[in-house]
Amino acid sequence: MGLAYVIIPTAFASLQAALDETLAPFKRGGPDEFSRDKLAFDDVTEALRKIHRTKFEFDIADGAGLRIGGADPECAYHLDTDAIRAFLKGRGVRSWSGSFVDVDHDFDAFTRRFTKWKNRDAEAGGYGQWLNPLDRWDWWDLGGRFDGVITGSRRSGTGDSSMISSGPNSGRDTMGGVSRALGVKPSEIEAEIEANVELVSALLDAACRGDEYAFPTAVVLPIGVCSDEFRWLDALGWRPTPPEAKAILTVPDDASFREILIAAYERFSTFAAAGVAYHF
Repeated sequence: MGLAYVIIPTAFASLQAALDETLAPFKRGGPDEFSRDKLAFDDVTEALRKIHRTKFEFDIADGAGLRIGGADPECAYHLDTDAIRAFLKGRGVRSWSGSFVDVDHDFDAFTRRFTKWKNRDAEAGGYGQWLNPLDRWDWWDLGGRFDGVITGSRRSGTGDSSMISSGPNSGRDTMGGVSRALGVKPSEIEAEIEANVELVSALLDAACRGDEYAFPTAVVLPIGVCSDEFRWLDALGWRPTPPEAKAILTVPDDASFREILIAAYERFSTFAAAGVAYHF
């Protein structure tokens, strides 16, 4: 779970709509959520080749759970555990140690039999799936478990979910920047927004003072300032800040994430920012 400060204009007709539009390019998903031109093929063929040659240790534990040892835990994601249990049952054993290459020397036969990837992609030619390469979240909430953090006054007892989020809510009726949900008093919604939206100029002041709440997990730059691929910047390290983003913010190549954040606050000091809890 991370905390993103999403930079938006100070005037908006609907905070829900403003956040939906700003965060939409970063949703995790495939063909069901995005047009094909927005997707890239996530090729796992080489990972499967490595699994084919890796020595594993399998054991059917009490309760029929399958213990997998002897390899990188991430390998387990690609394996078809039902097929492996059937393999052990066919051999009349509860434990087995070895490499799949010794069971099925043919790579494609092994992949179909023991992994989740049963067929090569007809277009890409490898094993994998078409995904949004900009994916950063699979759900988000305004504030959420970080309720009030962006204003420096964290609220307690408000729960992890909020009235403004990525989730469906047929009761939403957003007007004038206030999300009015059925059964919720406007004052409560206004309090949620007030606690989780801050002027970027105030965040800049807090950052210059060294206040920790000014430094979230990620910052999302406003729509239109650059290509979407350069708008989401985070401190996780999985995707280093691209040189193009540093150029936009006029920071040196070796700038730290804190320096990048301060530069973003300076560049967009006349904007607002919403504190969003996101799951990645």
